[in-house]
Amino acid sequence: MENDFLNGLSDVQRQAVSYMEGPSLVVAGAGSGKTRVLTYKIAYLINQGMKPSGILALTFTNKAAREMRSRITDLVGEEKANQLWMGTFHSIFSRILRREAEQIGFTSDYTILPSSDSKNLIRTIVKERMLDDKIYSPKTVAQRISKMKNDMVTSREYPDLKDYHDYDIEHKIPLFGELYATYCNRCRKGNMMDFDDLLLFTNILFQQHPEILVKYQNIFKYILVDEYQDTNKAQFQIVKRLAKKSHMVCVVGDDAQSIYGFRGAKIDNILGFQTDYPECRVFKLEQNYRSTPNIVNVANSLIEKNEHQIKKHSFSQRKDGSPVSLLSSYSGDEEAVKIANIFAVLKEKKDLKYSDFAILYRTNSQSRLFEDVFRRKNIPYRIWGSTSFYERAEVLNVLSYLRLIVNHDDEAAFRRVINYPARGIGATSVSKITDAANQNGVSCWQVAADPLAYGVQMNAGTLSKVASFKQLR
Repeated sequence: MENDFLNGLSDVQRQAVSYMEGPSLVVAGAGSGKTRVLTYKIAYLINQGMKPSGILALTFTNKAAREMRSRITDLVGEEKANQLWMGTFHSIFSRILRREAEQIGFTSDYTILPSSDSKNLIRTIVKERMLDDKIYSPKTVAQRISKMKNDMVTSREYPDLKDYHDYDIEHKIPLFGELYATYCNRCRKGNMMDFDDLLLFTNILFQQHPEILVKYQNIFKYILVDEYQDTNKAQFQIVKRLAKKSHMVCVVGDDAQSIYGFRGAKIDNILGFQTDYPECRVFKLEQNYRSTPNIVNVANSLIEKNEHQIKKHSFSQRKDGSPVSLLSSYSGDEEAVKIANIFAVLKEKKDLKYSDFAILYRTNSQSRLFEDVFRRKNIPYRIWGSTSFYERAEVLNVLSYLRLIVNHDDEAAFRRVINYPARGIGATSVSKITDAANQNGVSCWQVAADPLAYGVQMNAGTLSKVASFKQLR
C-alpha cells in the first residue's frame, strides 16, 4: 500500500515525504511540487499511524491551507483531514489563545482588530494627543507597531531600548513609544488584539507559562511549516518552542524566493535551519515542472549571484520555449509606454487580441501608470483584483456589530457603528464618550450606558440618541 500511495512522486519527493527520523528541510525551487510534497507527507504520516490531531501544519495564506486540506481529504478522507491542526499562523494561534486567554489577561471572547480598525484607533489616539497626523500618520505608526510586535518588543520593554529611541528621533517621531503604549493599553482595555498580537501573545503565553507550552508540545507530535523563508522572528520562536522537545519538524521553503523582508521576514530563519537542528536532513526539489528551460536558466543566472544561499540548481525538462526579453527603462512612465507599444505591434503582426496580453505587477500603485498610457492610446484593459471582501466598509460595519455583541468593551467596533447608519451622534459626542472612558478606565460602552454618571455633557437630544443606540443590544 505504501508504494501505491507514493506512486507519481519523483525520487527526491518520495524521500522527503517518507523521512520521519528527525527534523528536515525541504528546499523547494519554483514549480518543483512543494505543495504536493507537503500534502503527501501529511497523508503519509497519517498512513503510518500518527493521529491527525497530533499534526500541526502552518501556512501563510488561507488559500494555501484550503488547497492543502482539499488534497489531503482526497488522500485520507474528510474525517481524518478535519482533525488536523492546519491553517495560517494567525488562525491556529488565535485558536490556542481563545483557550488560554485568561492566562495573559484577556478573556476568550476577545475580538481581533482588522487592519483598518487598528489604523482608525491609532488615528484617534494621535488626534487626542493633538499631534500632527502627517508626521504621526496612522500608516507609519501602524507599520512601526507591527515591526515591534513581530520583533517581540513589547510596549513595556520599548522605553528601555535606546536604539529604538534614537531611530524615533532621527525619523522625527520621538513620541512613538508613548503612542505604542497607549495603543496597547487601549487594546487590552477593550479586550482586543490585532493580527500581530496573535503571534506576540502566543510567544508570551509559552514563555510565561511553561506548563502550557509543554501541553502543546505533547499535542503536536509533528510540525510542518510552508514558505519557511517568509517567517518572521515571532513565527520562528513559536515553531522553535513547540519543536524543542521532539525536534519532529519539517519546513519547506526556498531562500531564493524570500522577498518579504519589508514585512519582517527573516531570511536567516531558513539559512540557519541546519544550525538550529544540526541533525536535520536536507532534501532539494530542483526540477521545475512549471516553466521552460529558458526561464529557469535566466532565474538561475540571477540567483547564483546571491552571497548567502542554500546551493541548488533548478532545471526543467520541458521544451526550451521562447527566449526571455529584458526591457530596460529609465522610469515607470517610460516602461508603460514601451509595453503599450509592444502590445500594439504584436497585436498587428500576430493577429492577436488585446485580451491575449497580461501584465503582472508587484504593487497596486503601479497600475496607474499603465492605465494612463492605455487611455491615451485607446487600448482597452481590465484590472483584476479589488478590495478584499472583508475590507469593504459595509462588511466591516456588519462585523463590528457582531464584535460589539460578543465583546462590549471593543472600542474600535463601538466607534465604527455608533453612528452607522446615521443616528445624529456626531464626532464631538463620540470623542466625549471616548475621553470619559479613558479618564475613568472603563469601556466606551459603559460610558454610553450612563453618560451623565461619567461627567459627559450632552444635550437631551443627543442623550436620547445614545440611549437608543445602547438599546440595540
